[in-house]
Formats: sequence, structure tokens, C-alpha cells
Amino acid sequence: MTAPKARRDSDIGVLTHALKKNSTGIIARCTAAYTHERREQASPAVLEPLQKNLPQLLDELISLLPHAMAEEGQPPSLPAAGMECRAEHRLDMVVKTLTGLNELVGLELLHLRGQVADSFLGDAHRETRLFFDLKIASYCLQFVAAQGPHLALRTRQLQAAHERLMAAPETSGAAAHSRLQLLQGVVHELRNYLQSVMLHAEAVTGDPRAPGMAEIMDRLAMNGLHLQRLLDRIHTYAPFLAGGLHTRLASVDLGTFLSALEHRHHALAKATQTRLVCRQTGGPAQITTDVDLLNTIADNLVSNALHSARSGRVQVEISEEGPGGILLKVTDDGGGISLAASRQLFRVMHHVAGSYSRGLKLGLLASRYLTHVLGGELTFESQVGQGAAFRVALPGA
Repeated sequence: MTAPKARRDSDIGVLTHALKKNSTGIIARCTAAYTHERREQASPAVLEPLQKNLPQLLDELISLLPHAMAEEGQPPSLPAAGMECRAEHRLDMVVKTLTGLNELVGLELLHLRGQVADSFLGDAHRETRLFFDLKIASYCLQFVAAQGPHLALRTRQLQAAHERLMAAPETSGAAAHSRLQLLQGVVHELRNYLQSVMLHAEAVTGDPRAPGMAEIMDRLAMNGLHLQRLLDRIHTYAPFLAGGLHTRLASVDLGTFLSALEHRHHALAKATQTRLVCRQTGGPAQITTDVDLLNTIADNLVSNALHSARSGRVQVEISEEGPGGILLKVTDDGGGISLAASRQLFRVMHHVAGSYSRGLKLGLLASRYLTHVLGGELTFESQVGQGAAFRVALPGA
């Protein structure tokens, strides 16, 4: 009756020795893989804090795993305490890095096949996954708590925008109202993702061995990535969310504008196997406007169209609209938008099922607001099965 216990102790010794021996290599491969994948965000200020935490996490796993694997009744739950949430961290990077570290440890365990019992190896994989699941969930809870002040700030901005809208009727009503809707959309989406991340993280930390944890972790990771994307978008929109948006008018060559637009979206068009065509069929060769705001509007519309058209065609066309004005039209041949959905498209937090469901639901709100700031109007038409066409009408100088 003592043989299984002795065998288990021997397996634990082999496991612990292998992880200690290869811990440096595991950390190095984890850092190198993530740095290569996300070069644009791999600044020292972001990566160094993570690199300092990873050896400590791996040491903790190595010290705790033998106790969890010992056959002494019910295995103890691995502690949920983990990486300290810092301002320089990114939620998506932390989740991705911990997930990658988990996979690398799993690969290291596979090298022990034949040296330890298969049942022991299966238990080691489960306990390792549980360890990293708890670390991710714990970090997500810290991250959500840290966003409280930011959410309060956005709410105050929303209230201030509403008060300014009511107190300054001489301002552009269309621009003021669309900015208010954008602020409402930001606050609502931020609350949604924060709540979703918090609920899934609490479920993991509350009962980490319950059935269905793998699915919950998948949802937690997905919502965590969406939350980070939303926070990045808020940073991009910060100037006009804070009411400090000022236009910088200059002469814009429309041929150059279209060429640059096509170049920026070439990679996405290739990835979605969609033909992107940009051309000018009429109107002036130049227009006086804010090129940065115009680029933001066009980028949002073209990105939506490319995701919708997949394996189809997207056309960006500039034509004449009134004296000296232009009409920027973005057309796709995707699945289109139903009549019922089209009536709700610009409402705050509206979510269109199907091809338009991948985004953060802020792009169209932001584009319409920026169009109003430039003195224009954003409209669209669509039918199910016949694609969609978005029109940006901008006045002349």
C-alpha cells in the first residue's frame, strides 16, 4: 500500500527539479515570444514590470505545486494573490503573458512524459492551469478596482457636457448633442466591461475547481482584452471627451488623402480578403478642413466596412457636394443592416447583430460627432443582403 505514495513522492521530485532547472529558460521564452508578437507595445516601461514579476510567479508555482500534488486528501487551493496592478501595466498584456507562461510550463511538463506517471502528469497540468487562472482572475479584480476613479471622471465629464449643452444654446446643437451621446456611450461601455470582468474574475476566485471554469476563463480573457481596447480608445478620444477639441483647419489634398487612407487599410483588406478601392469622381482637388479629424472619421468607416464585406468589395468615393463641398461615401457589399436595426444605429450603446458586432460600439458615435464638429453630416443607407453605404457630407471653405 505504500508503493503509490512512494511513486508520487518520486514524481514530485522529478517535477520540481525539472521546473527549477528550466525556470530561467521558461521566463526568457515567454518574454521573447510576447515581445515579438506585440512589438508596438513592448516598451521597456511596459515590459520591465512584467519581467520582474514573472520569476516570482514561477518560483511561487514551483514551491506550491508539490503541496498541491501530494496525496494528502483534498488538494489545497492555490492562493489567488498575484501580480500587483500597476499603472504601467496593460490588462491585455498581463492576461496574454500569464496565459503564455502557463502554456510554456505545460510544454515543460510534457517533456516529463515517460519519467513520471501519466495520471500524475495530468494532475500537474490541472493544478498549473488552476494556479495561473487564479493569478489572472486576481489581477483582473485589482484592475477593475483601479478603474473606479476613471469611471467617476468620465461620469463627471458626462454631467458637465450635459450642463453645457443645456446652458449654451448658441453652440452647434448637432455637435453638442452627438458629443453627449458619445460620452454616454463611453461610460456605458466602460461599466459593462468592468462589470463583466469583475463577475467572471469573482467566479474563478470563489470556486476555482467548479465545473465550467475553462469557459469562464475564456470569457474573462476575452472581456479583459475588450476592456483594454476600450480604454485605449478612450485615450484616443480624450481631447474631445474632455471638451478640449479644437479644429486645425488647413488645405487638404484629396488625392493624397485617399492614397494615405488606402495605404493604412491595406493590411486589413488583405487579412479580410476584401478588395478596397479608393477614388475621386468629382468635386474640388482640395478642401479646407481638419485632416486629423477627417482621417479618424474615414478610418472608422472603412474599418467597419472591411469587417462587414469580408471577401467582398469596399469602395471609398469622393464626389462634389454643394458649392466647394465634398461627399465622402464608403460602401460595402456585406450583409447589410435591417430596417429595424438601422433605426437604432446611432443610438447610444446600440449593438447591431452580425457583421457590426465585433467593435466597441463607439466608432460610429465618434465619427458622427467629429463630422458635426467639421460642420457636416453623417448619414447612411442599407438593406439586408445588399451592403451598406455611409455618407459624410462636408461643406466648402
